[in-house]
Amino acid sequence: AAGLVWALGATVAAFQPPIFALGKRGLLGVALGETAVNSYSMIDGALNLLVASPSSPEWLMRGYFLLYSAMLLLAPLLWYAGSLLVWVVPLTPAARHDAGYWLQLLYSFNVLEVYLVCMVLSLLQLDAMAQQIAGEMSQGSCEAASQVLEDHFGDLVQPPTCLTLASGLLSAYWLLLAATLVGIPAGLVVARRLEEEEEEELSRRSGGSSAGDTAKERGGVELDAWISSEGGSERLLPATSQR
Repeated sequence: AAGLVWALGATVAAFQPPIFALGKRGLLGVALGETAVNSYSMIDGALNLLVASPSSPEWLMRGYFLLYSAMLLLAPLLWYAGSLLVWVVPLTPAARHDAGYWLQLLYSFNVLEVYLVCMVLSLLQLDAMAQQIAGEMSQGSCEAASQVLEDHFGDLVQPPTCLTLASGLLSAYWLLLAATLVGIPAGLVVARRLEEEEEEELSRRSGGSSAGDTAKERGGVELDAWISSEGGSERLLPATSQR
């Protein structure tokens, strides 16, 4: 329970602050000045999807926004909160079964840990992609400008290129990663406990029905034995003679 409480609080606290920073260097970085460095949070990532591609249909960008918000923001929080509620609140067998179903569904939609891993992998390749994009968009002019920068302004611009991207993970990212590493195992423990309790309930029900069937079979055998016995036959004779 303590792990779930901490994971829930840490995840909420890590959503608002920036989790990574992106810096632009080279000629573009000098031209932009202070705005050459931007930082982004989990909530910023959702809001930026609405304006990420102005040429795309609005309904499509809103769909991306809803998917991002549901799978990266809402699903982890609801899964932690639901697992904590199931752990501390006694439930009936029916309610326990429903809770297990919804928790499993929320866990299936929770992709926060995948997002955190993919972020690291994408940041490692970010500068290479930026160089390729800048080269394609400039159509060779960037290489010429880089040569001029290196010849005349090499001391002012390091490195002497049109554009170089530098990224870094901030403290909120590590807090979110730690919350994920603690919260997922804690939530899986709750899911395992629900499965064990449901299996025990099914075992009790099957055991009770088996005992009842055995008692009925035993009673039927005793009745047949009594009827076939001598005393039972004599008691049945008057009723037969009356007919």
